[in-house]
Amino acid sequence: MRLAQRAERFLFAWAVRGLRFLLENVVLILVLCFAALVWNQVFHAAVVDFTSSDLWRYRGVWIGNGELDIFGYTLEYQLEGYTDYTFYYFHWGHNLLRGVMPYSPGFGYLELDGLVNENGAFIFPPLTAFLYAIGIMIPVDGWGIGLLFAIFGYFTALPVYGIAKQLSGNKRVGEIAAFTYLMNPNVLYHTTFVWLNTAPFIFFFFSGFYMLTKGKRDAATLLIVTAALFKQTALFLGIPLVIYLILRTQYSSRIIESTTERAKRFLERTTEFFDIRQFMISVLIVFVFVGAIMFPFFIAQPNMLNNLRLAMGGFPLVSLTELPGYGSPMRLQLLAVVVGMPVLAQILDGLVYYGFLLWFGTALIVGFMFLEPKDGDKKSFYLRRLLLLTMILMLWVHLTGPRGVYKYYFTLFAPFFSIFSSAQMVTNRGETVPFSLSMLWLPIALSLMILLPSRNIYLFSVILILVGYALADKIGTFWSFVKAPGRYIAKQSSGRLQRASFLLKDIKTNLIAIHSGLFATFDYYLNEEQNNEHLADDA
Repeated sequence: MRLAQRAERFLFAWAVRGLRFLLENVVLILVLCFAALVWNQVFHAAVVDFTSSDLWRYRGVWIGNGELDIFGYTLEYQLEGYTDYTFYYFHWGHNLLRGVMPYSPGFGYLELDGLVNENGAFIFPPLTAFLYAIGIMIPVDGWGIGLLFAIFGYFTALPVYGIAKQLSGNKRVGEIAAFTYLMNPNVLYHTTFVWLNTAPFIFFFFSGFYMLTKGKRDAATLLIVTAALFKQTALFLGIPLVIYLILRTQYSSRIIESTTERAKRFLERTTEFFDIRQFMISVLIVFVFVGAIMFPFFIAQPNMLNNLRLAMGGFPLVSLTELPGYGSPMRLQLLAVVVGMPVLAQILDGLVYYGFLLWFGTALIVGFMFLEPKDGDKKSFYLRRLLLLTMILMLWVHLTGPRGVYKYYFTLFAPFFSIFSSAQMVTNRGETVPFSLSMLWLPIALSLMILLPSRNIYLFSVILILVGYALADKIGTFWSFVKAPGRYIAKQSSGRLQRASFLLKDIKTNLIAIHSGLFATFDYYLNEEQNNEHLADDA
C-alpha cells in the first residue's frame, strides 16, 4: 500500500513538473513544432530529388541563376550547389564500413553498383568519416547521412535558444533567436536541402558555449573539442575557450587597478589573472579525450597529419584578370579581380596565400579577447563580448583564409546572427537586453546578403557584415540619432495617450461612483418602503 502511495506521489510530482515545463516553455515548443513542419517539407523535397537521380554519384544540387519579382522589382540571385554528398560523403561512408582506413590511398576509391568513383585524399578529422558510416547504416535509400545533418542542424536551435536567453537575461530573446535560426534560408538550403557537412561541428560548438554560460567548464571543453574533431575550422573556435579557461575570474568590486597598472605588474601577478591549475586540468582532459580518438590513427596511419594539413593549404591566383571556374572556392583577392585592379589583386594574393592577413588579424582579435575583463559581477556581459569577438574572428578567418570559401561555409554564422540581432545585444553593457524588432528580420537579412548575390561578389557582403559588427558602437549611435525624431513623436504620442488614458480612468471612476450612489439611494428608498409596509401590516 505504501509502495503504491509512493509511486502515485512520484508520478503526480513528475506530472506537475511536466505541466510546469510545458507552460513555461510553450512558446519555444510552438516554435520547434512549426519549424519541424517547415524542415520536414524541405527535407522531403531533398529526398525526392536524391532518390530520383539516375546514379547515386551524380546528384548535383545546382539551382544556379534565377530571378524573383518582389513588389514590381526583379531581384537576381545565384545559389551554389555541389555534388559533395554523393561524390564524397556517400563514398567515404561506404568505404569505412568496408574496412578501408580513412587516410589510406584506397579510401578515395570506390566501386559500387557498377560505377567507379575516385575523389582523392580524405582531409577531415576521423569523426567525420564515422558520422558518414553511421548515416550509411541507417536503413533508408541512401539519404541517412543527410538525415543526420538535418538532425544536427535542427537541434542546434536549442543551444542557440539557451545562449541568447542566458546572455540577454530575457527568455523572449532566446525564443526569437531559435525561431530566426530555424527559419534561416542559408541553413534551410545548405543543411536541410543540399546536405552539406557543416551542421555537426556547429552543433557541438554552440552546445559547448552554452555550457560555458552555465559554468560547466569540463562539459564545454569536451563539446568544443568534439567540434574540432569534425572539422578543422573549429580549431579557431577553440581560441575563446582557451582564453575563458586560462583567465581567472575577477570581480569589479575588488578591481582597483587600471589596465595599464596591471600590465606594469604583469609578471608579478600572473597567478592573480591566470588560472594555471584549472587550465592544466582542462588541458589534461583534452589530451585524454583527443588521444583516445586520434592515437589509433597516429599509430596505424602516420600520414594522417599530412592529410589534415591539406585542408588548410591554399594556392596562388592563376590569373589576375580572369575569375576561376565554379568549382573553385572564392578568396579575398578575387574581389580585386572583379573590380579590374590586377595590381591590388597581386598584392592581396601574396598577403592571403602566405597567411599574413589571416594570422595578423587573428592575433589582433585574440588580443582583444585577452584584454576583455573577465568580471564575475558581469558574467553575461563578458560572455556576450567573448562570443561577439569569436564571430568577428571567424568572419576574418573566412575572408582571409588561404584556401578560400564556398557559400555553405557561412551556415556557421546563422546562430551568431540570431544571437547578435540587435544593437543592444552587441553594445549593451548591462546584464539584460530588451526585445527589439531587428531581432525578427536582421538575421534573415544578413544571411540573404550572403546566399543570394553572385558568387563573384558576395564576399563584399561579408566585408560589410564584418565592418558592421566591428563598428557596432558607432553604428548604434548613428542609428539612435536617425531614430530620434521617431522616438520623440512616439514619446509625445505616448504622453498624450497616457493623459487621455488617465482622463478616461477619471471618467470611469466618476461614472462608477455615480452608478454606486444611484443604486445605494435606490436601495435606501426600497428598504424604507419595505419597512413602512411592515409597520403598516403590524398596525
